[in-house]
Amino acid sequence: MVDQKIHILGYDEIVLMLGLLGIEGTTVENANDFMQIFNDLIKKPTIGMIIIAIDLPDDITEFLVDFKLNNRRPFIFFLPDLFEPNIEKEDVLINKILKIIGKLIS
Repeated sequence: MVDQKIHILGYDEIVLMLGLLGIEGTTVENANDFMQIFNDLIKKPTIGMIIIAIDLPDDITEFLVDFKLNNRRPFIFFLPDLFEPNIEKEDVLINKILKIIGKLIS
């Protein structure tokens, strides 16, 4: 069995911070770079989890949620901005679920 690794994609500060814990990562400057790096990572059998710590446009977020729902590997985790005062309101996946529930109820 292949050893599974965690890889973080995000802003420089968070990549460096988690790098101190031994987690590999790639600093991402913009959405186009993000998609290129993400597509390269999902092809690697050694990547078991990708942590995303960057603000992304809605179309890429939608793509990632769909990817997460339709693929078991690698596991995708959206890391909310740790310095956000209302961190509980910034969870991408929870907000998506709440929006869908709102559409179903109304």
